[in-house]
Amino acid sequence: MSSWLVRPVDSGILTTLSDGLGISVTAARIIASRGVTTVDEARQFFKPSIEQLHDPFLFSEMGEAVKTIREAVSSGNRILVHGDYDADGICGTSILYEGLSSLGADVHYFVPDRKKDGYGMAKRISERSLEVGLGLVITVDCGSSDGDIVKELADGGIPVIVTDHHEIGERVPDARAFINAKLPGETYPFTELSGAGVAFKLLQGIEKDMGIDMKLGRLLDLVAVGTLGDYVPLVDENRSLVTLGMAELEKWERPGFAALKKECGIPATGFSARQICFTIVPRLNSPGRIGSARTVVELLTTSDAEEAAAIAGAIEDKNRQRRAHDSQVTEEACYLADIMLKRSEPNALVFSSSSWHEGVVGIGAARLAENYGVPSVLIAVCDGVGKGSVRSSGGINIRDTLEKCSKYLSAFGGHREAGGFSIKEDDIPAFNKCSNKIVGEAAGEGDGHTHIHADAEITLDECDLGLIMFIEKLAPFGPGNAEPLVMIRDLDVLEKTRIVGKHHLRLAVSDQDGRSLEMIGFSLGKSWKTWDVIGGKIDVLAHLRRNVWKGREEAQIQVTLMNQTAKPAALQEEL
Repeated sequence: MSSWLVRPVDSGILTTLSDGLGISVTAARIIASRGVTTVDEARQFFKPSIEQLHDPFLFSEMGEAVKTIREAVSSGNRILVHGDYDADGICGTSILYEGLSSLGADVHYFVPDRKKDGYGMAKRISERSLEVGLGLVITVDCGSSDGDIVKELADGGIPVIVTDHHEIGERVPDARAFINAKLPGETYPFTELSGAGVAFKLLQGIEKDMGIDMKLGRLLDLVAVGTLGDYVPLVDENRSLVTLGMAELEKWERPGFAALKKECGIPATGFSARQICFTIVPRLNSPGRIGSARTVVELLTTSDAEEAAAIAGAIEDKNRQRRAHDSQVTEEACYLADIMLKRSEPNALVFSSSSWHEGVVGIGAARLAENYGVPSVLIAVCDGVGKGSVRSSGGINIRDTLEKCSKYLSAFGGHREAGGFSIKEDDIPAFNKCSNKIVGEAAGEGDGHTHIHADAEITLDECDLGLIMFIEKLAPFGPGNAEPLVMIRDLDVLEKTRIVGKHHLRLAVSDQDGRSLEMIGFSLGKSWKTWDVIGGKIDVLAHLRRNVWKGREEAQIQVTLMNQTAKPAALQEEL
């Protein structure tokens, strides 16, 4: 069972924010639901800046990392940046490659192959390190769980600097320096940086130590896309890095991103974090999911517009292949979810199939979590082994959930908002049962209920462009800073309610004050028929967004969930 709750906010905080900022109580409630309690905090929230970033030397081993890199650069040693094949790892690899190249370093990069090398560092790096004359290896978005490979490199006289952001129980002992805010005992004040974010902090450390201007602002577009691609909370430093990075991206000065913009059709200005996540990020992920991701680093680091266009075109071909797999997975998973949700109210959606491609189940899980508002797990099965991907819908710690169900898993990893695992096919039913139990306990504090939290309860009269413009100032939205969800209660469903497009429900409603307007529920027509709701009463959870049509701008209420509180009179008579 699920229940809807408005996040509680202290009345004194509401008064302070409303009076101090000159905003409505509803607007004050929405920003207070983000943890903002003072006027100064609110002003910082509205205007993220580079000054809000933490000192990179708060990492306990930043000094050793910077020293090792400076020695390698000055000695002309060959440096290898070992990245990862997802958007975060690719962007982080590009950040370090460009940053170190600007110092005149002999720097190269390596991106593992998903099928050849699996997760983490590639063993072939240690096997060929002496042959290719490596003098230093720096990892990006990996290395925390690769102690054996780090030891092999160190034993061969090749120092390794690990930069990572994944959960870790203990330091890799043979690493020359270990930069991971999640290391127990680490002194860095923010633990949710992406792999690209950690790579950027390393360059900040070098810049500060050398006392030079490395013009790191030009790399913030890569930081933003990598951070959005890894689904980390958009709070603290991440909020600043993504906001500043989106402003840098909007210049479209990097040929690789400019070429991708042409391929995916994202608007040149005014795009959202969500649009980046569903246009640019999948295209960065596609090659690594279906083949090699090395070409993506080439795309992001080239200064040649023609080369970028050619690579982007080839990536788009791979993305079409990915979309074919993605579409199949998402459609099948949504079909299964619709059936399950009509029968019961699961705490988590867990589905598996032998026809799904392991490289795209993460995309399907993300769409499922977004569409249905519950943690979602999709598992691609092949030869009795499943590769699963998990996405949170907010409020549930995915890493903790996997940890508590680990007896059913062969391997797992991840962070608060997302994770992945391997599992024997025979253990999937037990994992499904376990994950639903753990999520239910976490979401409902053990009462078996899932609570969905709205930021504010509002009236139809408050649904105007003024409130929407305020909400837009709270962007970028994502994990940890979800787009505000509002609750509107006690609405009468009018006769003009109809299905539009394929499955979209255009709701005509009125409230008890006599105000009437229309709302849109994308895909709600799959589960609600007009004759089931016209003449009845409903409560809704919705997002407020700006809609521009033929030059006319208006407020749009996009319904995500609907609860029928009274059936139409005709149906009541039948019952």
